[in-house]
Amino acid sequence: MKRIISGIAPFAALAAAALMSQSCLNDDGYDYSQYSPNAIVTFKPLADGGFYMQLNDETTLFATNVSDCPYDEETRAFVNYSETDADAGEYDAAVNLNWYSDILTKDMVQVPDDVTDLDAEYGNDPLDIVVGSWMTVIEDGYFTIHFETYSDGSGRKHKVNLIQPDPSKPYELEFRHDADGDLTGGRVWSVAAFRLSALDLPEGESVEITLKWNSFGTEMSRVFSYVPAGSGVNDGAGSGAGAVPSLNLI
Repeated sequence: MKRIISGIAPFAALAAAALMSQSCLNDDGYDYSQYSPNAIVTFKPLADGGFYMQLNDETTLFATNVSDCPYDEETRAFVNYSETDADAGEYDAAVNLNWYSDILTKDMVQVPDDVTDLDAEYGNDPLDIVVGSWMTVIEDGYFTIHFETYSDGSGRKHKVNLIQPDPSKPYELEFRHDADGDLTGGRVWSVAAFRLSALDLPEGESVEITLKWNSFGTEMSRVFSYVPAGSGVNDGAGSGAGAVPSLNLI
C-alpha cells in the first residue's frame, strides 16, 4: 500500500526528487525534504480504529492529520513526517504524517522438524545485506533488513524469509532468498521486516543475534546487539533513501 497525504508526491517519485538540490526549494516553492522517507516506524492499530506509530523501542508518534489506521495488523512502513507543536497526549510526539509506504512484514520462521532441505524449502539465492544502512535495524521486536540482489525487471516475485534453523541456537538466524530464477539484469534493492516474537526476547537484557546469508560466492554473517524495550540505541530515523525498492516481495 502507498498512501499520499497533503498532496505529497508518490513514493515512486522519490528517486528523482532525491537528486534535487536545496536551491530547488527556493526556486519553485517545493519542500523536497518531504519526498524521501525520514523514518521507518511500526504502525500500531488500536481497538477504536485509530493508531499510533512506534519509532524505536522508546519513542511513540501520534499523527494529528490521520485518524484511521491504514493496516489491520502491526506493519512496518516507510514514512515521511513533520514535527508539530500539537498536544501528543499519552504519546511522545505529535506529528503530521505526510505519506507512508508499507514494508513487507512477516513472522520469522522456526524451521519445522520435518523440513530437511532448507535450500529447497526457503531458497538459497545470493544477495547482499546492506549492514551499515539505516534501514537495517533491530527495534520494536522487528528485524528490518535492507538488501540488494539482481533482477531483470520482469516483475517475478522474490520470496524472502528469516529462519531459525536450529532451536538449540535460538539467536542464530538465516536470511533466505528464493529469486524464482530472476537473478540477471540490474542491481536492485528492497527492504523486508520480520517479527521476532517467536524468540521470546528478554526485556531489558542485551541479546546478541547472529544473522547469516549467502552472498555472491561467500557465506556471510554479522552479529547484531539488541536490548528490547529500553536501550535507546536503535533509531528508525534516517537521512532518506536515494531510491525506491525495486523488487516484488513475498
